[in-house]
Amino acid sequence: MTKVFPDIFLLPSPCEKVSHSFLEKHEITLYVKRDDLIHPEISGNKYRKLKYNLEYILKNNFSTIITFGGAFSNHLHATAALCHHFGVKSVGIIRGDGLDPNNPTLRFCLNNGMTLHFISREEYKNKSNSLVVQNIIGQYASSYVIPEGGSNELALTGVQEIWEEIYKQLEKIPDYIFCALGTGTTIAGLLGSAPKECKLLGFSVLKTSHLEKEVLIMAKNHKKSTFYCFTDYHFGGYAKTTQELQSFINEFEIQTSIPIDPVYNAKALFGFFDLIEKGHIPKGSSVVWLHTGGLQGIEAMNYMNVKK
Repeated sequence: MTKVFPDIFLLPSPCEKVSHSFLEKHEITLYVKRDDLIHPEISGNKYRKLKYNLEYILKNNFSTIITFGGAFSNHLHATAALCHHFGVKSVGIIRGDGLDPNNPTLRFCLNNGMTLHFISREEYKNKSNSLVVQNIIGQYASSYVIPEGGSNELALTGVQEIWEEIYKQLEKIPDYIFCALGTGTTIAGLLGSAPKECKLLGFSVLKTSHLEKEVLIMAKNHKKSTFYCFTDYHFGGYAKTTQELQSFINEFEIQTSIPIDPVYNAKALFGFFDLIEKGHIPKGSSVVWLHTGGLQGIEAMNYMNVKK
């Protein structure tokens, strides 16, 4: 699709060296893969995961994408924008009981033509077997269903392309690549493409003990690299934050001028810096941080804090 619309997406996304006093002190060379710059509205791992899904939809003449998410979902935000750009109808099945007209994420989705259906949290939890969900899907002819977070085989294919870009840009194999984990699809895709010499570090933004197992299941027989999953840096759970994390964000952005969201990237960076502080990342290491985008989450988080 980038051949058809060459001016929409910035690809390959830049891979830049990060200048930060903490990294210099510990003699760590950090690069950031700026997937947040791919597109203002369709960026990060959301672009990567949706790319081949959209190609499949267009090739097979589906008219509608149906997908799932919470009220502040980065995935819904990116899907609505992508469908708007490419002339495909979009439908979002939302976890929750009704529309908050001031919610910035859902307002964006509506403004980009997404039809929203709200279902109870209980129905959402069991959505794969829910008659309510099946009835909603049945309302749309020629529809293509994408799972929550965009997590499917075509998403893995899109994510795997990140490694090829990194290697061409650095002209070497880094010692580590790290990123935030939600569904785990992004790190699973990298597991299928990064070489064994490169260790992969994933920082969960969820309170869960099952994510590592789920990632390895997704990677299946594609696993090449070594993967470590860290679950102690969620700061209370998904979309939760603390003053400590906010102070880290402020200091990081002052030193680097790289914007980071509090939901995903800030937690991954905080966790990585903590590993350095504890001596788990050797001096002289070369590291790539995958910036997974999600900057719309800043406005969403600010709105949630105002509502409290």
